[in-house]
Amino acid sequence: MLSSLAMTCFLLLASLVILRDLVMTEARFIPSFGRRKTRKLRTHSQKALDEILPRLRLSLDQKGRALPQDEVWLEIGFGGGEHFLEQLRQNPSISMIGCEPYTNGVAKLLMHLSPGDYGRVFLWTEDVRYLLGSIPPSYFSCVFILFPDPWPKNRHSQRRLISKEFMEQLWPTLQEGAFLYVASDNPSYIAHIWDALHDFPGLILCEGPSSADPHTWASRPQDWPATRYEQKALKQGKKCAYMRFQKREMAN
Repeated sequence: MLSSLAMTCFLLLASLVILRDLVMTEARFIPSFGRRKTRKLRTHSQKALDEILPRLRLSLDQKGRALPQDEVWLEIGFGGGEHFLEQLRQNPSISMIGCEPYTNGVAKLLMHLSPGDYGRVFLWTEDVRYLLGSIPPSYFSCVFILFPDPWPKNRHSQRRLISKEFMEQLWPTLQEGAFLYVASDNPSYIAHIWDALHDFPGLILCEGPSSADPHTWASRPQDWPATRYEQKALKQGKKCAYMRFQKREMAN
């Protein structure tokens, strides 16, 4: 009887430990995104998710779709996919990984993708930070983080994606000479980004403002494709900041 009771207690304790580890894994990162869906998808959008997304979705296990091995660019938070699609069009020799938890945005991208591009499009619909831990060193030659959620309220500031901690995770995945493109229409977030990245070892600001004052912000460079969010911000009279960083080899 005692042996049976001891075994039951052991199994219960083991289950609690496993549950604790699962909870800790899920809570390892504070989500940097809001809702995953804002409205019910139309039939054709849902069909795209059901039929196309499984073919393009990245998987971290050996049974799923593996990482591409040619030149790879990454866009974190592609929204409705306008910028992502334009980069595909302008750069037919590269593969792109797109990260977007927002289901409506993923569906919109899928609806506009050309079947001829399926072979070089790889999608991740969870928090990008869980993907970065599985990316090989010196993998990406270009990364875009355009208009991430600014989380303007002070109590939400810890949910901002771009931080020194995030950069420390992204950094090893960048090739020497890789570019990081960042854009925002929120002065507070620009100040936050500047504080987080301006003295990051080996990261050089090649283009963009060094001030959070919107009056010092230049117009969008011609080689930056426009996004729907950006156009909305401009119509509201906001100014947008565009920053281009590069990973440079540090002197010994």
